[in-house]
Amino acid sequence: GPIIIFFVACLCVYALQRVADLRSTPIFAIVRVLMIIDIITIVLTEVHDLPDTIVGAELFDDVWVTIFKSDKNFRWFSQLLALPILSGLHFLGLYAPLRFRKMRLVHGYFIIAVFLLLAAALTVPLQTSCCG
Repeated sequence: GPIIIFFVACLCVYALQRVADLRSTPIFAIVRVLMIIDIITIVLTEVHDLPDTIVGAELFDDVWVTIFKSDKNFRWFSQLLALPILSGLHFLGLYAPLRFRKMRLVHGYFIIAVFLLLAAALTVPLQTSCCG
């Protein structure tokens, strides 16, 4: 399951990076970042779950468990915030194609920075004693 998803995600990121037309498109830059976040989450989940399953007990310190949990929360928030952004860009591409064509990769990087900062801002309070 997760190994197949990991390899497919790696191949997709590799393909998105290798093809020049896809590399220079803001939408595919957003998708590439989301897939990289998925890859990191899969790796961290397997690093945590596999030894714990074999031994049958929690092997990691509380700090590491918090890091693993924060990664999953960050992934969830970033994908949750990226979905309406991608929908809006799809709408823009359909109903205002000239404006959509004017978008450059810099605009995509700005959009990525905004939703990643918002995801981090929503993830941090979950690690405090009052919220998480």
